[in-house]
Order: sequence, then structure tokens, then C-alpha cells
Amino acid sequence: MNINIDKIDYKSRGLGKMVGDLLSFTDYLREAKKIAENFALPSYFINCNRIIFVGMGASGIAGKIIKNLASESKIPLEVVSDYKLPAFVDKNTFVIALTHSGDTEEVLSSFVDGYQKGAKLMAISTGGRIASLCRKFSAPFIGYQLDTEPKLAIGYLLMIPYIVLSKLGVVDFSNQNFEDLLILLGKQTEKLKPDCHSATNPAKDLALRMHGKLIQIVGSANIASLAERFSQAINEDAKNFANFAVIPDINHNLIAGLEHPKDKTSDIYFLSLESKFSSAEIKKRENITSAILDRKRIDHLRISFPEAIDPLSETILAINFIGFSALYLAVANKVDPISCEMVTLVKNEMSKN
Repeated sequence: MNINIDKIDYKSRGLGKMVGDLLSFTDYLREAKKIAENFALPSYFINCNRIIFVGMGASGIAGKIIKNLASESKIPLEVVSDYKLPAFVDKNTFVIALTHSGDTEEVLSSFVDGYQKGAKLMAISTGGRIASLCRKFSAPFIGYQLDTEPKLAIGYLLMIPYIVLSKLGVVDFSNQNFEDLLILLGKQTEKLKPDCHSATNPAKDLALRMHGKLIQIVGSANIASLAERFSQAINEDAKNFANFAVIPDINHNLIAGLEHPKDKTSDIYFLSLESKFSSAEIKKRENITSAILDRKRIDHLRISFPEAIDPLSETILAINFIGFSALYLAVANKVDPISCEMVTLVKNEMSKN
């Protein structure tokens, strides 16, 4: 089927707001940095010996991304996407709630659980009930204003806690690298925006390659969260099946599952999301995996961002690319990337007595 995503009037399709948010990613990151830098971290957070992010979906993925970026931290980081926190949470645990709306029921429940366990609490959100809980529990609240979907607020949900944790020495942050990143991001966005033709737009090209396929995304362990983010975006925006897995683990299981059913392998499209900061062993495994996919004649594409300055810039460039790619696949699939009928259905059913 021939799909032309270059002649789409994005404004008439009701996609103008989403495109605007994607094009404003640089501005959102800059504003998030300013908000985080103006936040005075209470001294009692310095004594924490464990950090837990609480969040769901597109909000919670920011915590997973930071966990990947903080791999060298001596303070362990965990991410909880549930109604309760682990039993080991205590007064020395720093719990950070990430919820764009401020009303995500799992996050609210876990936040209360953290208070009952005596944890150090903080929330990042646009407001909602989580802001009320922070006032009630005398916990710091970092607010930002952005009238959009959670998936398009990741600039705030990622950058604010990242800079907060840099104040604790959990991650490194360089102002110069950040400014250089914004330049790279601007150049990348020029190549990805809607009026850039698919012949020279890598996000549109990928969307056309993925169209009509079951998508398997693979990421190296140090960027596993980005592979998950990619699958989330394809599921939520394009209403297209996508799954994610991690190298090296797939070389011990998933790769064996490509034998059967033999008449269905043509329906699969593999995306290998690769990091320039992966170990030599992981890069060797990526090459071997690619060769196996070639041998089995399974369509696949290797994606990387060699221009990245550091792991944070690689992450931001990947997030930007993912956002545009999922949008264009939604256009190819002729679906609304904003509405999520199935997600809304679950929320409505859960609200019933």
C-alpha cells in the first residue's frame, strides 16, 4: 500500500497542537532546567540512601530513563509503577512522584504509602491531587505549567528530577553540554519536522518502513528505558503493536523464537536502538544480532545518534526522534495519536464501584 505522509495538512487533521509541542521540545527543556535550578533542595534529602521514582506510562518512563543515566551512582535508584511501595522503604528513602496530571491513582496511592512508611517525599506535576498531598504532608512540590498530554511533557518530567538529583551528586550535569545539546536538538528537529520531505526525513522514512508491521524494538541495557519509550509511543500514538526487549538478554531467549511461525516473520520489523556509550561486548552482540536478522530475512533497522555529546544528550535526541516517528506512523495508520480509547476505557471501568 502506498502511503504519502508528505501531503498531509497536519493542522486540518487536528494535529497542530501535537506538532507544536514536538517543535517546542527545546523550549520545554530550557524552561524545565530553569525551574529545577530555582528549586532549593531541603538539606534532609542529602541523607537518603535509596531513591524511588513513582510514575505510570509516559510520566513514569522518565524515572526509568534517569535510572539508566544514573548507572554509576552509589545510591540505588528504583522505579515503581504500582499502588504500593516495596516493604524496604523507610525514613532514608527519597520518593519522587512523577505525574503530569497530578491525579494518577497508582501514584497517589504509592505516595500515601510512602508517607505512612516515613519516607522523604517530593512530587513533580502540573498540580492536581498530588499537589494537595504535598501540602498535607509538608513535602516539596515542583510545579510546571503545560497544557498537553503526559507523553509530550517528558521534557519537564525528565529534566526537572535529573537536575534535582545532580544537586545530590547522583548524576552529572554540565551547563555547557546542555547548551551544546540544544544546538544539536535544533538541527535534528529541522530534519524531522512535518514540512521536511520523507526522502530526507529519517522519522518519516522509519514510519513508512514500520507501517503494516508488528514492531520489535531492541535496546542495549544502558538505554533499555529508551527502547521501552519507543514501544510506548508506537502503542499509544500509532495504535500499533510494538514490544521492547534488551540486549544482551534477547541473545539468550528471544532470538531463538524467530524460527516459528515461519510464514509470519515477514510481518515483523526489528528496530535496534543503539548507544555510542555501550560496552564493546554489547556492540559485538548488536552486530551478531543484525547478522542473524539478515540471514533470516527479517526487516530491521539500526538506529543511533553518533553526534551525541554524552549519555544525556543521546537520550534527549532519541526522545525527540521517537516522538516524531510515532506521530508519522499514526498518520500512516490514519489514527488519532492524541486519543487513547482503550486507555480511557480502562480508566472509566476502574472508576466504577
